[in-house]
Amino acid sequence: MSDGGGWRDRVRAALRPLDPYHVPPLPAAVKLDANESPYSPPAAFLDALAEEVRGVALHRYPDPRASRLRAAIAADLGQPEERLVLGNGSDELIGLLASTFAEPRLGEREARMVYPGPSFVVYRTAAAAAGMEVCEAPLGPRFEADYDALAETLARARPSLVFVATPNNPTGTEWPRAAIERLVLEHPDVVIIVDEAYAAYSRTSFLDLVDRAENCAVMRTYSKIGLAGLRVGVLVAQPALAREVEKVRPPYNLGTLPQLAAELAIRRFSGELTRHVDEVVAERERLCAAFATLPGVEWFPTSANLVLIRVAEAHRVFAGLASRGVLVRNLSRPGPLAGCLRVTVGTPDENDRFLTALRAVLAS
Repeated sequence: MSDGGGWRDRVRAALRPLDPYHVPPLPAAVKLDANESPYSPPAAFLDALAEEVRGVALHRYPDPRASRLRAAIAADLGQPEERLVLGNGSDELIGLLASTFAEPRLGEREARMVYPGPSFVVYRTAAAAAGMEVCEAPLGPRFEADYDALAETLARARPSLVFVATPNNPTGTEWPRAAIERLVLEHPDVVIIVDEAYAAYSRTSFLDLVDRAENCAVMRTYSKIGLAGLRVGVLVAQPALAREVEKVRPPYNLGTLPQLAAELAIRRFSGELTRHVDEVVAERERLCAAFATLPGVEWFPTSANLVLIRVAEAHRVFAGLASRGVLVRNLSRPGPLAGCLRVTVGTPDENDRFLTALRAVLAS
């Protein structure tokens, strides 16, 4: 018997006001909008992959444990295999974590997720899908880490799950080690995820905290260093926590071809990937130095492969860049990101073309 209403009433209330994650399909000669590496894997990798693919049994399901890739990642990160949960990019891992730790505290109707913001939009959508309430702790006025604001939010919200992205997307913010250590050690009843999607560009990591605290896990991804099309993410946690997340992981979440290609890249071509990271870091510093010379451009310190800038008439500047064949991410909306554009660091040529276009737009 119907209780009235339509199927839309069956959608979780927290999801209804949200928009799907949308990437505008704008053609661009210079694509600096998605935080990808601007460098493709070397030709030798593609040749080796083509040979490997010849023997793949595509009529069979992939290895549900991704055993060979798991061993390669364990060696790459210096971690035991039983600590790893592999995901279809960080996005899936965030959803799995929200589903796993969505149990409300005693006497409360909903579990809560906390993260410092503005940050990665998937935290909010994953929380909404899992029926969790979101409590966003503000960053500082220049998007710097604000431990006091985060601690106050935790005390008020009493969350089940906390995400701290360091470096953060879209701001490039990096959190001090002392703040993360204090957060983890002072809140043993909260699952705290350190999201290190951009760790390759900052050269800092909190993987050692996993040894010291069972409630702490670290997320990594291979998407940002040249393998975005493979969608390979990994959660590193003590085995007890990892086993809980494994309960909700789909058994075939990583396809055979991504497993094969990622293992090949990690085992045989990690040196080339690291060299490309070094080149991006050098270009990041050059971009920031250029921004410092441009009147009307405010830029924010960053440790990722992106730079957040603030300009007057951000929508006009975004459109002007797009009309000149340069695509960046327009994040401008009411609130702390008003006037902000996010620029992925490209190759030297791409960055030159972007800077030329930006100067022309600002002068127009």
